[in-house]
Amino acid sequence: MDLLNRWFVRARECARGQTMTEYVLIIAAVAVAGYTAYVALEGGISGLISSVTDTLKAA
Repeated sequence: MDLLNRWFVRARECARGQTMTEYVLIIAAVAVAGYTAYVALEGGISGLISSVTDTLKAA
């Protein structure tokens, strides 16, 4: 029983796993925000690239 108690205490106090989880959550939030921005701005970016391409072809 003492071994089990020590294992639980060590697992609870270990911050290494907690930090990794926080980093994964931050990366996931940034990825979702980036994808949302990409989807929202897709038409505008495509139009801008087409405009620049047409301008360069005309020059």
